[in-house]
Amino acid sequence: MTLSSDEAKFVEFLESFPQFYWPSHKIAENSKGVSILPMDGGKNEFKMYALDEITHSCSIFREGGVWFTPKTTDAIWYKKEGENFLIFLIEFKGDFLCRTSSKCRLVEVVESLKNKNYNDELTGEITSLDKIVDKYSDRMLNGLAAKPLETVTIALPLIYEEYFNKNDVEYLDIRKFLSDSRIIYRVVSISEDYEPNRQRSRGRSYRCSNMVSSACKQLARQRHDHEIDSSYESSLQTYHRRYERAGIVYSAGFVDNIAFNNFIENYLK
Repeated sequence: MTLSSDEAKFVEFLESFPQFYWPSHKIAENSKGVSILPMDGGKNEFKMYALDEITHSCSIFREGGVWFTPKTTDAIWYKKEGENFLIFLIEFKGDFLCRTSSKCRLVEVVESLKNKNYNDELTGEITSLDKIVDKYSDRMLNGLAAKPLETVTIALPLIYEEYFNKNDVEYLDIRKFLSDSRIIYRVVSISEDYEPNRQRSRGRSYRCSNMVSSACKQLARQRHDHEIDSSYESSLQTYHRRYERAGIVYSAGFVDNIAFNNFIENYLK
């Protein structure tokens, strides 16, 4: 791989974090140490940099006793393809993104309370819940939407600033470099066909449903809020399109966890 001067500086920057150069399946572990990536047959051993870990190791995100760590993708990798320098941002999410957001479930709870006879005892509470629904925005959706944006515009520039100040290296205009590179963002989520640890009954219990309640559909139309009746994946696609149009990322999309090893073979290597 023949690199330009700036590309070599960027690679040297990433290589300054060898302690966070991990196999993909390790980066994809949840807080309990369980990976969402299959590991049978030596799959998902390909190493990338654990960007979350790099970010949390940097003191630049601390001021006094306050941490202001940005939301970052789980992993970062690079590749030179022809004249193009590709930067891969990978987010591993141990959830089914084909299901509707928790906002729809909240709507269903409120509608259920309205349909029960409480002799007006819960009128005030139901009114309050209606107001909460109006202002509610799904935390998981917001986090996934923010990660590529904050990674590119906040995290990487500030991590590089700390790296440059601590090391005797030639300066790289990191913001311009990121703008000139082709940034490819992928969210890796659990496939409907995935059954962890061969627990078939547990696997089936988490399968997605394409059914959206009439209450969610009706409220989505009334309030022009498609977060209510759309899947996480559908809602995220609107954010991805914005980032692509704005030139923040070159490409954004989704990969099933059981297909990620093929993504490694076809795109990362």
